[in-house]
Amino acid sequence: MSGFLCKTLRRSATDVQNSSFLLDVVSLVLVRGLSSSTKKISKAAGQRKKASTFRKVHSESPEGTPVPVVGFLKNHGFSDAQISKLITSLPRLVSCDPEQTLLPKVEFFNSIGITGPAFTRILTQVPQMWFRSVIKGLAPCYDFIKSVVFSEDRAVASLKRAPRILMSNMQNSIAPNIASLRKFGVTQPVVSFLVSCYPNILLQANANFEKHVREALGMGFDPKTSAFVHALRVFVGTTELTQERKKVVFRRFGWSDDEILLALKTNPMFLMLSEKKISDGLDFLMNKMGWQRDAVARVPMVLCYSLNNRVIPRLSVVQVLQSEGLLNEDIHLSSVLIPTEKTFLARFVIKYEEQAPQLLNLYKGKLGVRE
Repeated sequence: MSGFLCKTLRRSATDVQNSSFLLDVVSLVLVRGLSSSTKKISKAAGQRKKASTFRKVHSESPEGTPVPVVGFLKNHGFSDAQISKLITSLPRLVSCDPEQTLLPKVEFFNSIGITGPAFTRILTQVPQMWFRSVIKGLAPCYDFIKSVVFSEDRAVASLKRAPRILMSNMQNSIAPNIASLRKFGVTQPVVSFLVSCYPNILLQANANFEKHVREALGMGFDPKTSAFVHALRVFVGTTELTQERKKVVFRRFGWSDDEILLALKTNPMFLMLSEKKISDGLDFLMNKMGWQRDAVARVPMVLCYSLNNRVIPRLSVVQVLQSEGLLNEDIHLSSVLIPTEKTFLARFVIKYEEQAPQLLNLYKGKLGVRE
């Protein structure tokens, strides 16, 4: 038996010591081990008298008390670690009837195409879902999401990304936020994109949600585009104080508020970056490589890329090409940093391999960046 799981069950029993039945179940698991089958556990339990207190667990085991929940979970793909987490966070799970309480959830998720690791992850992440009615809770939530996105696949994608939606009261939480989006002119394709890809945005009070929608609209984001959704992600995911601290970093590098606004309207996601990542990116691009503020402001998404794995290797290649007179035309950051690796190598490395054979090694990090 997993020692980790034993300790978890022991802690769970302490949390529910007022339930003698549950204590007996936990006692049995501690004595016989989770690796035993339910049949073996039942047989072992029948050979002992019921313990009166948890302190007697190692000397007296409950009579005829199987642990069907553990076997059920293991038979449906849950690992020992997941079972341990479930019992720790929801001790009463051990005492439920698997056929009446657990099986309907398995059948529901199977029916909508969520099985295997995705299923076990969701039910471990949101264990309270085991006690939510399928008919009154889970199914209506799924049906509502499906009615919004007009697709079973997108509805399932939404639930996988934000399973807590299934614990929501749709009419009191999610539905008002969907209505607010439509009220402010967000088109159906954009609503569907938001719900299927970023459903966590909807898990907040309607008044607060509308505030963020107004913020995005107030900054000029078009509710008919995906950029509006990304702006909403930023406003929902960061406080005004956090946003201001990050704008201060740009100002330290000489950016005006208009330039920051231009970058924000182009790709707001850079405000989700840490202050250090923003500072490191600006320092390399502007101070070490000499790119101007407006060049970065036009493609702020380049700040989201990894400096070591993408930005430095690629711009180092371009720097060599320019210094050797092989690249005379104006180069935009977007043409260097946004393309796929295959496209970049073909355009800036393989094309010049005869004139500058060192480029591939430089790109791979075998040569240092020129100062």
